Parts: sequence; structure tokens; C-alpha cells
Amino acid sequence: MKKSKGLHIINYALSTTINFLFEDNKASYIENNEKKIIHYESLLTPADKEIITNKLKKNSFFNKECNFLDITILNDKFTLIPAEFFDEKTAEKFLNLNVPQFENMGLRFNLIPNFNLVLVFYYPEIIEEIFTGYSDKIRISHTGFKFLSKIKNDQHKNGFFLYIYDNYFEISVVEEEKLILYNIYPYKIEEDIEYFLKVISKTLFKELSTYHLYYYNKPHRLKAIKNIDKLFQKVIPGEENEFERENYTILDI
Repeated sequence: MKKSKGLHIINYALSTTINFLFEDNKASYIENNEKKIIHYESLLTPADKEIITNKLKKNSFFNKECNFLDITILNDKFTLIPAEFFDEKTAEKFLNLNVPQFENMGLRFNLIPNFNLVLVFYYPEIIEEIFTGYSDKIRISHTGFKFLSKIKNDQHKNGFFLYIYDNYFEISVVEEEKLILYNIYPYKIEEDIEYFLKVISKTLFKELSTYHLYYYNKPHRLKAIKNIDKLFQKVIPGEENEFERENYTILDI
């Protein structure tokens, strides 16, 4: 068969998702096709759009095509509201019962249907200002939304669930398919994690030795898990079974 001289093959650009993780004092991002994490230490300390934009330009971020931008916020400026009591008009009032109102902060909420909850949180408005117009599809969510949306299934009805970041760790406690606790705690040394776990155990009247711990962390945080595995009945790494959280944040990839 002869090839048609008039046949042209168009190479369409691959669909690209860029995942950003914004913490209280830094940010990092990864492209799903390169699996490359780029960190920006102290990125949000100076809340200046020009400073942040210039840092991104140094890595040619704005020269890349992006079909979807997934922005995840890690902070303690959030609250959980039962879905039956949630209303967009009063959501911020519920939030302010636990979190003071901040200037230059936007408000978002994420539905968590598996626990019948809504997570309401503040985020720096400067983040949205930087990326508006860069991609037609931008999602801003809280780490708690992705964490809680993935931890409930038939195999894991009870247990402590932990994700360790560089300066914070995220924890939830599930019992009989009900969420008993979800929170984010700061830590400086690995012993801080063990301390908070013991405080949670005492506060909730839950013996750690009777529970399983399901954990997620970057490889260099494995030492922290080894130091606390003696506290639990069993320690199960999420990366090695069906409980793995797909595309949880940039740090999961």
C-alpha cells in the first residue's frame, strides 16, 4: 500500500498535570510526566507576588504547558463541619470558632462524602493570583481532603493513619468506620511525633498498642516510623498495598 503524500500526522501535546504543595513557609511542585520535585524554601514568608513569580521563572515554570493545575494547601487553618450542618453562607463562622480570621486569605471548602463531612479552610489569596490565567483548570484543596477521602474502605475500618512531611505530620483516627480525629501537628525532631501520638492516645482514651498504624511518608522519613512502630500492634506502610493513595500530593509521586 502506498503512503498518501497528503497525509500529515499531528503530534498533540501530552496532557500535563502539575501538582503544587504549599506549606506555611515553603512550596514545591512536580510535573506528572517528569516526576521531578522542585522545592522553594521560605516561598510564602514574603507574601509578594513578584518575588514568588520570579522564583518560578528561574525554573521556567511559566514556559511549560499545563492542562490541569492541582494546588494542595497544608496548614492548620481549617475545620470540619458535618455535611448536614454545612452552608456556604455560614461556613466561615464555623471556621472562626477554631481559627481566627486572617487578612489576605481566601476561603474554600472540600466535600468528604465517605465521612459525611465538609472541610473548610483558609488559603493565601496570592496563590490564586499567581496562577489565574495560567491554566483553564485549577483546583485548590486541603491536604485533609485528599487524606480523608482515601483512608476508608472495607479493609481499613479501624486504625491510626499518618503522613509525615518535612515540618508537619497529618494524622487521623478511624474507629468502626467513624472519624474520631483528624489534625495536623508541627514537629522539629522525630521524638515530637511520638509525643503527640501519646497525647492523642491519652486524650481519646485509646491504647496505641491495640491499633494498627497505616503510614505514608517520603523515604527519608522511614527512621521516624521505625522509632514509633513499637507503640502499635502493627505498622503497615501504605505504599505497599491497595491502600496506597493515588496522586495524593506531589510528595506521593
